Amino acid sequence: MSQIVTVGFITEGTTDVRFLSGIIRRTFEDLTWECQQAIEVYPPMALAVSKLGLTFSDYVLEAAKSAETDKLMVLCVHTDADDDSDTETFNNRIAPAFVYTRLKLAPQINPNMVAIVPVRMTEAWMLADKDALKAEIGTDKTDAQLGLIRSPESVADPKETIKEAIRLAFDHRARRSRNQVSISDLYEPLGAIVSLERLALLPSYQKFKEAVREAFRRLNYLH
Repeated sequence: MSQIVTVGFITEGTTDVRFLSGIIRRTFEDLTWECQQAIEVYPPMALAVSKLGLTFSDYVLEAAKSAETDKLMVLCVHTDADDDSDTETFNNRIAPAFVYTRLKLAPQINPNMVAIVPVRMTEAWMLADKDALKAEIGTDKTDAQLGLIRSPESVADPKETIKEAIRLAFDHRARRSRNQVSISDLYEPLGAIVSLERLALLPSYQKFKEAVREAFRRLNYLH
């Protein structure tokens, strides 16, 4: 009989939910192959926790309370680094929030928390698999023609880079095609198909993946 994993997550915005839901599910599923028993990963649950008026630490605390109420086994916490390094975000946001949350909760509650911290922003992970990105845009232009020649985590504004790639993909047309996508169309499908192998080339995704492994260890599913 299979064991199960139930996962909740919080993000910075609604578009992050659409992309990261697929990435979280697929990453957990991928790592079940390293476990010593059969494990079924339930679809991740985006937690409806308002962050209005809350500090980041209090937002994580409220999410942990919600995860406990819903009997979720793992809580994934997303925040963008908004920088070319994730060091400050881990030191000044993630680590203090995780410590604060554990201190504020009842002693018998020990939330199993996993950080998701893309360098710059979530859209950098969407740039990790340029073939998938171009397929979803619907173009056969080269990476160079679309301005996609830099490493994803070295791009200062990944969101604008994707928007510009879409514009360049269709700039030969006299007017906007009915079939032209917008960046908002890309989050959910890319979350489902972006190559995890290519994502794993990014240090920020490697940290997330290792944090998932640690979550499995805390559940005694991985040793």
